[in-house]
Amino acid sequence: MKRTVFSIAVLALTLGLVGCTSGDAEPEVMSTPEVVSTTEAASTPETSSAAEESQATDGTSLNLLSDAPTSSVDAPDPNELESLGLNDRGNLDVEEEAPAVFRDLDHGTEFAAFTANNVTANFECTADDAPQSINGQFVALDFDIEAYEELAKSGFPYFYLSVHEFRAWDAEGESVIDPVGNAEACITEDERVPSPIDPGEHQSGLVVLDMPEGAGSASFTLGGFQGSYGWEWSW
Repeated sequence: MKRTVFSIAVLALTLGLVGCTSGDAEPEVMSTPEVVSTTEAASTPETSSAAEESQATDGTSLNLLSDAPTSSVDAPDPNELESLGLNDRGNLDVEEEAPAVFRDLDHGTEFAAFTANNVTANFECTADDAPQSINGQFVALDFDIEAYEELAKSGFPYFYLSVHEFRAWDAEGESVIDPVGNAEACITEDERVPSPIDPGEHQSGLVVLDMPEGAGSASFTLGGFQGSYGWEWSW
């Protein structure tokens, strides 16, 4: 009898405990602790351009954003250049109205011929609202250009003649740092040498330089091709 009563008591106690844990209250859910990062995000370094604008120290004025072609040929052999009779600046002197010829020095193949029919100092601008010369005067070269079919084999895809491929010197032989100056705004687009000139084409037009007053000279190097020779005109 005592054993029965004890069993009933144990059963009652067990049911009471179950009732306490199975009520309507939802069990408490432990919140996930907030993770605080102590590491700051590394800032992305600014990417600097690998290509810097190259400025020649001998008076070259090159527009690297222009459409001037880049040659795929090697620089001429120094011995071949010596036979041309270049001047102290490494250029071939060309007289007004005499043709300058771009040719293969090894085989003599002619790729293009260009003639400055007139070289005019103190040139008067023709464009409306043309600005004043920065350096002292404008000098205009009136070119006639013949690009031969063989030009396609020269390493240049086309012939490009603009003020940006010119270097210039004053009466004392000092380099003119910026022979472009205001020259491009001196004439109208129709008067300018059309460029590029494809193989087999014939074109004519003006190239205007912004130069110091008095005598001077300017040379053209095809495509600004460093290591090659240029053609130089004086006034």
